[in-house]
Amino acid sequence: MKSTTRTAALLAGGVVMLVSPVVAMKALDDPADPRVSVGAAPAASLMPGDVRDGTGRMIAGAVWTGLVAYDPRTGVPANAAAEAVTSDDRKVWTVKLKAGGRFHDGSPVTARSFTGAWSAVLREGWAGARLFTEVAHVRGAKVKQERMDGLKVVDDLTFKITLDRPMNGFPALLGDPAFLPMPDGVLRSRDWASYGKRPIGNGPYRVRAHDQRETVLDRDGARTIVVKTMPDAAAQYAAVQAGDLDLATAVPANRHESMEADFRRRHLIVPGRAMTYLAFPQWEKRLTNPSIRQAMSMAIDRNAVSEGPLGYQTSPANALVPPGVLPGRRDEGQCRPCVHDPAASAATLADAGGLSGPVPIWYEAGAGDDAWVKAVADQLRKQLKLDAQPKAVATAELQKALADRKVDGPFVLKSAPAYPAPIAALAPLVDARTGYDDDYALDLIGEAERAATPDEAVTPARLAETALLRDMPAMPLWTVHDHLVWSERLRGVTADAFTGVRLDRLTIKD
Repeated sequence: MKSTTRTAALLAGGVVMLVSPVVAMKALDDPADPRVSVGAAPAASLMPGDVRDGTGRMIAGAVWTGLVAYDPRTGVPANAAAEAVTSDDRKVWTVKLKAGGRFHDGSPVTARSFTGAWSAVLREGWAGARLFTEVAHVRGAKVKQERMDGLKVVDDLTFKITLDRPMNGFPALLGDPAFLPMPDGVLRSRDWASYGKRPIGNGPYRVRAHDQRETVLDRDGARTIVVKTMPDAAAQYAAVQAGDLDLATAVPANRHESMEADFRRRHLIVPGRAMTYLAFPQWEKRLTNPSIRQAMSMAIDRNAVSEGPLGYQTSPANALVPPGVLPGRRDEGQCRPCVHDPAASAATLADAGGLSGPVPIWYEAGAGDDAWVKAVADQLRKQLKLDAQPKAVATAELQKALADRKVDGPFVLKSAPAYPAPIAALAPLVDARTGYDDDYALDLIGEAERAATPDEAVTPARLAETALLRDMPAMPLWTVHDHLVWSERLRGVTADAFTGVRLDRLTIKD
């Protein structure tokens, strides 16, 4: 153990020793809080079609039961509200619902509960709309449109979805909050403001109260769960240590190395799905040689950036597919150029003929990336003597520059697969406006998308990843991960990259 880590661990242990008697006295004076308490950043929205963050996904997973749910151990989707999701051609899908489904207001869950909710997502332009238009390609799906041509209700428990092109991963996509149902009452009234304050779902927990301070969830025969709004990671961490909180969903940078000392066997790092890349414009002739891109990749010390400017909140990349995508994942990373190797980096760049002139790193201003982009530019200057400089621009300016092919250096690209499958992570990389057009890699991407089953898509997706790493149109940097620490009385802590913490599995030690 490093001396700094050992000292932090000893100090943390001392703090626990000092506060423990206070906690013990409080436990003697007052009955234990019967509720399960969870600290989290505020959710941007509890509207199922407008969920945009981890807290929203976590709450949605408890309040609603979607057509499918992801196994947290394997990431494989399994039917939940759906009795079956089938297709003969992977283009026209038939969903058969389980009978007897009810919303918390007692109204039935029907085919129209889903088709009406999905139409609302498009009509209102909520965050989930792009999953219908850009990922699933549901026939006739357009933002601000009243309805989709590709949705057809057959009977109360059956509906059909027609896509513009085959998609073997469509059932897995249905686990996203954008595809959750809403009761008939709100679909008719369209009173989204009231519904968002206290949404009515069909899942194991119902929303008893919701405001800026907390969200209270109830379930018959189970403990109440209160999700407390605590945006500060240090406050969450300290509250768990003091016995005032059961679960923290964030850990501050200065406590990362002391988690084991503070919470022995009561901490977890959840692999993430949101990955950051540096993408290379193919029209910039100086950057067309893959060896130059690989040299730049080897010059970047991902661990140093993750532990420094990014405050231990990321995991260095060793593949193009994020670690939170469990189905089809290879045990070992495939990205050899992702390993920091200054000597190999310099030799590779020299063999490629070098790189002269300014190397601007384009990125969106105001997105919180300034510190790490500066660190990467500093590393490229130090390791390869490149004239690398951060170039922050407005989002609209960056998009226009990409469209006009005016970007003259690597640009920051952030992407998260819409569902747990390797192809869901790889396909967006070839659509990232880099101009990349290698026929071999693109054919493999197409083969994976057209495969009869998700399992059959794994092999071409893996071959495509190998080809993309060879050409490196996008250099993987790191993924954001979640930290969890919990109290001694809490049991059943389970989480994954697509749903987050499984609130319905949390229990208190008897």
